[in-house]
Amino acid sequence: MSTFSKDDYLLDLKDSIKEEKPSDLDQFINEEIDRAVIYYADCFAIIEDLNVTDWSDSDFGNITNITQLAYISLSDFVYDNLDLIT
Repeated sequence: MSTFSKDDYLLDLKDSIKEEKPSDLDQFINEEIDRAVIYYADCFAIIEDLNVTDWSDSDFGNITNITQLAYISLSDFVYDNLDLIT
């Protein structure tokens, strides 16, 4: 079973940002989130750790699969905690 830690993810993302020094931070973050949600097992681990139980109020629209749910949930978490990254 895949494990995920939102806190570790933020720390790793922060380290990656410091190493890479991306010119487009949003694009960099989105690409990192894309990598995190490649596998279904990882997606389930992400939504479990983020304690996602309701996605009806998503600005994304109709969420139709676990990958979309994990991506949106992780993206919301990252941007809500951006002050921890920068």
